[in-house]
Amino acid sequence: MRPLLIAALVVLLAGGAQGAGGAARSRIAFGLEQGDLSSIYTVRPNGSGLRRLTVPPTRQQLGGDSGPVWSPAGRRIVFERNLTYWGSDRFRLAAVPAAGGLARQLTKGPFDAMPTFSPSGRRIAFVRGGGTASLYTIDRFGRHAARLLSDGLDVSPAWSPDGKTIAFSRLADASLSIDQATLYLSDANGSHVRPLGAAPVTGVSPSWSPDGRKIAFVSFADHNDPACPADSCPPSGEIYVVGADGTGLTRLTASTADDEHPTWSPDGSRIAFASGYELETQGHAPWLVTIPSGGGSPTRIGRFSGVLDPAWSPAGVR
Repeated sequence: MRPLLIAALVVLLAGGAQGAGGAARSRIAFGLEQGDLSSIYTVRPNGSGLRRLTVPPTRQQLGGDSGPVWSPAGRRIVFERNLTYWGSDRFRLAAVPAAGGLARQLTKGPFDAMPTFSPSGRRIAFVRGGGTASLYTIDRFGRHAARLLSDGLDVSPAWSPDGKTIAFSRLADASLSIDQATLYLSDANGSHVRPLGAAPVTGVSPSWSPDGRKIAFVSFADHNDPACPADSCPPSGEIYVVGADGTGLTRLTASTADDEHPTWSPDGSRIAFASGYELETQGHAPWLVTIPSGGGSPTRIGRFSGVLDPAWSPAGVR
């Protein structure tokens, strides 16, 4: 997800072993990149039942679909669709039934991305760009867009399970790189904006545990990067977990791969994420991986590569 996150932010400013903890009757949605085009897929946590949901309507074979999020009832998926125009990215939000079918556009863009559902399913928060990056909300039909936050460069929102709080990442200045983004919280109406915890926690892609007590996220602080053949390469992320009050910071992964976009199983026992390398000379393209939420050995799910933005479904989804 990190390459797409950085690309989206720039635009906005201008099978191995089968592990299944927490897997009963659930699926994991994700973008799957093949060449330069990505589509939304879902799979069971044991790696079986791979299902394609979307076919991006493009002849250029560029851009595509990523960033899926499940509705609270698990009946549909909202995602970001990037249909390039004259070589420029254009992100819009769309929705598709969880079993697949015709996708319906929710927003007109041109730079709308990173959606997150409220627990009631009535509102969707997302990032809207165009000279800045601000958090907005719409209803589930894509109507009544309203600015939620506009005080900074804000990305990757995540609605808390109780519906009262939104976690997000903020860059203090457009000149800063994504590895300097800091985690923040706000009330669901955009008020009471505050850092996550007394000490700054740098990271992106926050994801709430099902009980709302912890937040998984991506940190670039370790600088555990593979050798870079170019003059400069983006940093590789690691998966961390922290208490919702900012205490108990715990690192879960420690590889040179870029670990991105954590998402919790419905019972909170495992965290899925994408793990891989941007360049072929560095290693494999991103796999779908899970790890025990308390720490332990990662397990690859399925045999596919090119995974973007995993999102674990609510319990009961077949």
